[in-house]
Amino acid sequence: MRIIIDGQRIPVTTRASKDILLTIKNMAKMLNWGIYYDTANEVVYINSKNSTQPVPPPERQIPGESIESTRLLNKTIAIDPGHGGCDPGATGPTGIREKDNTLAISLLLRDRLERNGAVTVMTRDADKEVSSPNASSEEELGARVDIANEANADIFISIHNDAFTNNTASGTTTYHYGDAESTKLASYVQKCLTEELGTKDRGARFASFYVIRYTDMPAILVEVAFISNPEEEMLLASVDGRCKAAESIFLGIVKYFKV
Repeated sequence: MRIIIDGQRIPVTTRASKDILLTIKNMAKMLNWGIYYDTANEVVYINSKNSTQPVPPPERQIPGESIESTRLLNKTIAIDPGHGGCDPGATGPTGIREKDNTLAISLLLRDRLERNGAVTVMTRDADKEVSSPNASSEEELGARVDIANEANADIFISIHNDAFTNNTASGTTTYHYGDAESTKLASYVQKCLTEELGTKDRGARFASFYVIRYTDMPAILVEVAFISNPEEEMLLASVDGRCKAAESIFLGIVKYFKV
C-alpha cells in the first residue's frame, strides 16, 4: 500500500490491512483532512489542504516515474479483466473471487502502460458486466470483443485466473488463437510471467476462446495462476502478487513491440 499526502508520496510501503486503513481513516477524520482510498491499486490519497471534500482520484501517473519504453507510444492496447458483476468467475478456497483479482491486475497494468505512452482501452474498469446483467454469455463476450475492435486496438489482453477440481493444479498459461503475431505475444508474456512469479510454466498454447477468436488484432488470454490452489490463491490476492503479474505482462508487451 502506498500513501500520498498532498501529491507527495510518503517513502514507506506497507501491506494494506483493515487495521491500518481504519487507523489512517480515523486520523484523517480527527485532523479534518480529506481521504480517498484507491482499492484497486491500494493507494491512500490524503489532502490536508481541502478538508471539505474527499480527495478525488488524481491523475494515475505518480510524480517522478519516467517513460521506460518509447516503443509503446501511441500504441492502443485493449485490456479485458475477466468476468465481473454478477459473474464472479472462479472462487478460491478462502473465498477470493477471480473477478476481483483480474480487475486489480488489469488496473495496475493499465497504469503501467499509460505511464509509458500507450493508449489503453478497458472492457471494464469496475465490478460490472460489460454488456448487461441479463445478457447471455455470448453477448457478454461479444461486447468485450466489440470494444477492442471498435477502438482498432493494436493488441488485446484478456486476464483470468485458472481453476481445477484438484487443488494441487498450479502454474501459468497464456493462450493464443494460432496466428503468428498472437503466438509471439503469448510467448513473451508467458515467459515474463513465469520468470517473475516463479510459477510452473504450462506454456503458450493454442485455444479457441471467444475473445481471442473474434478480435481483429493479435490477442491473448492469460491464466495468471490457479485460484483453486491455496498457495496461488494467496499470490493472486496479494498486493505483491498482483503487482508482479501486472509488471510481467507489461514487460512481455514491451518485448513484443521491440521485435
